[in-house]
Amino acid sequence: MSSTTIGRVVVGVDGQPPAARALDWAIAEAQRTHATVQLVHARAMPLRVPAPESPFAAHTAESDEILGTATERVRTLAPGLTVTTASAYGNAAALLSDVSRGATCLVVGAREQSALGSALLGSTSLDVAAHAPCPVVVVRALPEQLPDRPGVVVGSDGSELSEAAIAAGFEQADRLGLPLTVVHAWYLDYAGTGLAALETSDVRLQVTQEEQALAAEALAGWSEKYPDVQVRQRVVHGHPVEALVQHSRGAELVVVGSRGRGGFTGLLLGSVSHGVLHHAHCPVMVVRPGGGV
Repeated sequence: MSSTTIGRVVVGVDGQPPAARALDWAIAEAQRTHATVQLVHARAMPLRVPAPESPFAAHTAESDEILGTATERVRTLAPGLTVTTASAYGNAAALLSDVSRGATCLVVGAREQSALGSALLGSTSLDVAAHAPCPVVVVRALPEQLPDRPGVVVGSDGSELSEAAIAAGFEQADRLGLPLTVVHAWYLDYAGTGLAALETSDVRLQVTQEEQALAAEALAGWSEKYPDVQVRQRVVHGHPVEALVQHSRGAELVVVGSRGRGGFTGLLLGSVSHGVLHHAHCPVMVVRPGGGV
């Protein structure tokens, strides 16, 4: 790959541990892609209207400290990277999404899993994953060091959404020099239909063969484009969220597709991407068709 700068990695920073993990991931990604790093800090609007020359200045002491610490982290880990900063009042997700237009990816942190589980992912992480105009990487947990690690994991279901995810998965696996595990999960959902008795062994065999063919079709041509990427295909009977979360153990990254749409009118992620973001054991990249890779 050429050493010429080819992109911009945007990362949200706020001085908290989740953002620090996201920053380290963003630095490594910028090194791999020879991109610049843009540090973005959103500040809450003061409750009182301030004097024109004070808190509404371009930077405050707090934002300068946060951005300065993050900048020093970039220079320590990757002295050759170009770093820019942006700081403004406003909603963090809206600011990050606006700044990330044209970026290679947007990276945000999220709190680690706890007894409360999915309640702790955070609204900013979910909002940017649903609405940002570029691929979004949510870093809650860094990869576990396990034997027989699956490399990059991508979810596939034969749709346009998974086509975008597969493209991003191959690109990431190629950059990292890791294998790509493509997980195609399916299950027969008869809940509430009274048709559970129809799931005979013959029906399951037929559906399995159809899903295997669909999974193979989704990968057609990609190995020719990325001949150095070792591909492992997993066609499993089960819920796609459970399958992807299981395969995320020890993975460097899980890639999922999502529709999303503009405007902060509510959570617009699909159920699979939403579930994987909440429960995966490694960073998760969310991509949308036409949203760039």
